[in-house]
Amino acid sequence: MEDLNIERVCAMLHARLSGRGIDVDKVYVNGIHKFEDPQVTYSQTLVWAFFLQLQDREIPHFEGETLGLFTEPYTFDPAYRFKGLYFDEVNRMGVDIARVFLGDSVNG
Repeated sequence: MEDLNIERVCAMLHARLSGRGIDVDKVYVNGIHKFEDPQVTYSQTLVWAFFLQLQDREIPHFEGETLGLFTEPYTFDPAYRFKGLYFDEVNRMGVDIARVFLGDSVNG
């Protein structure tokens, strides 16, 4: 197992996505509490979102209609939805990256 640090998480995400022209520091995981009041209550870069969950010894996982991937922080405007990267792929990367930092006991 490797020691967890933000630079290593960034490098691993970058290695997986940069070939597609995706800058992991410019992909944001944004969330709202409810659609009736779409005020953004959560916004982290993909790198920080992964890092924070790994730091809590959790497999990075994102799902649900109140979360999304965006090109700007603190927005839920469909015009800023990130195209070409979806939670199913992000969650598979989460399992793979978690194995590096949390060990082989990670299932996925």
